[in-house]
Amino acid sequence: MVSRVIDQFLKLVAIDSPSGREEALLCYLIEQLKILDLTYIQDSFGNIFAWVNCDDAPSITFACHIDTVGNAIGVKPVIDEQYIRTDGTTALGADDKIAVALALILAQEKRRYGPFGLLFTVQEEVGLQGAKHLGPEILSQLNTVFVFDTGRPLGTVVVQAPWKLDVKIAFHGKAAHAGVAPELGTCAISLASKAISQMKLLRVDEMTTANIGSIHGCGSTNVVCDLVTTHLEIRSLVRQRAFDHLDHIRQCCQAACSEGGGSFSLEEEVSYDGYRVEASDALVLFQQACTACNIPYTELSSGGGSDVNILRTHIKDAILLGVGYERAHSIEERISIQEIEKLVRVADQMLCLVQ
Repeated sequence: MVSRVIDQFLKLVAIDSPSGREEALLCYLIEQLKILDLTYIQDSFGNIFAWVNCDDAPSITFACHIDTVGNAIGVKPVIDEQYIRTDGTTALGADDKIAVALALILAQEKRRYGPFGLLFTVQEEVGLQGAKHLGPEILSQLNTVFVFDTGRPLGTVVVQAPWKLDVKIAFHGKAAHAGVAPELGTCAISLASKAISQMKLLRVDEMTTANIGSIHGCGSTNVVCDLVTTHLEIRSLVRQRAFDHLDHIRQCCQAACSEGGGSFSLEEEVSYDGYRVEASDALVLFQQACTACNIPYTELSSGGGSDVNILRTHIKDAILLGVGYERAHSIEERISIQEIEKLVRVADQMLCLVQ
């Protein structure tokens, strides 16, 4: 089965599917599901759920996302004895197409297994949009969900993930001619600079991070800039710490504007909730499969988000599993043949255990 997963993976990476432009890969998936004579549904956002060996909500579902980051376009994979990588000009898209390949091959092997489901989400890389927009017709089919989608070795399960706040700040100054009467203006760039210089960013504490992703101003040197917008995020494994740090960000903006004579507006949104997995049938099954395959089982916390963050808000027993790819999103992305072999063995064992 390993060689077939690799062959399927190579076919998938040849189909460009950056977030928001997954149409070609969706068409390919639907074609494959029809060839396998599987019943499937597609919600209005583009997510697909397929039933394997059943026509009602299965006890377990394997989930993955079909989109990639924008630099995984025109992928030219290179295979050596140990790894599948790219030619060094693009990302590989193993995040998460190796899991998509696995799902299709498991479906091809359906006669060996009992009932299970397959979930393919879209636009995961741009804020878990597919999972956020899962239609009720798909959500009603989900019970225990195994999401194969993190760059950790096989045997790894993420038992804790953060809350994420999306924050947009606008600093308001006053425009004036920069050469004739600059003293009549209030520079929004200076306001933003003063505020940002006081902010605790990057690693805030052992559970919290904050990062500014973009800053935009006026652009004309002969005008005192009257508006600067900035976009940032805050993540924390503890919900209250995320909001406490948001208060810190707000206080920095207030202090800068009080001193500089301008004003600011701040909008925040919870991008997704964090979680901590305690008692879980999914954890038990995965640990049993790892033991049977003689693969070390590891639980860890992560600072990243995934479709699991969204699924668990719907009270689904969902867990995030390591898939074995490395250096995701970069032109150095790769996945080892050994990890693919482990992936196939663990998934096969999980399905055998639930028959």
